[in-house]
Amino acid sequence: MAFHFSLAALLRLRKSVEHQQELLLQQAQQRVNACRQEILATDIATAELDRASAQSLQLGTSAAELQLDSFYRSQLRQRRDLFDQELTQREEFRAARQLALQKARRQREAVENLRRRQLEAYLQDQARREQQRLDEMFLQRRGRRQQKISAKTCPPARQAVPRKRI
Repeated sequence: MAFHFSLAALLRLRKSVEHQQELLLQQAQQRVNACRQEILATDIATAELDRASAQSLQLGTSAAELQLDSFYRSQLRQRRDLFDQELTQREEFRAARQLALQKARRQREAVENLRRRQLEAYLQDQARREQQRLDEMFLQRRGRRQQKISAKTCPPARQAVPRKRI
């Protein structure tokens, strides 16, 4: 009789849930990375604006250009602040997905450990049954051998044959 794990459907479900949580975590991580890229792009744009402003100040620039640079810089700062807030939210979401994945993994591992223990018990039982079968075969052979040996050493009782008198 082959091993049958009665909770195989539950194990498949736990594996599926864990896989889904892994995918959700990957998506959350991608969102965090995208937000970090946006922050980096904003920082680069701010640095480029600062460099260009410094260069234009050396060459001489109009008040309108300075005011435009100032407005653009404030827009970049606001954008950066929004991305910082967004990054905080996305990191919190990613942390929640990480916890959900850990929980799903523990649940799957618990069912797998139960399966492993049941399989070990099944294999031990099978080994015990096989040993009992071998022991019975040995005893049967030994019993037959003892019968053959006793048949050879102890001939059957003879019937008394009357002797003739002379």
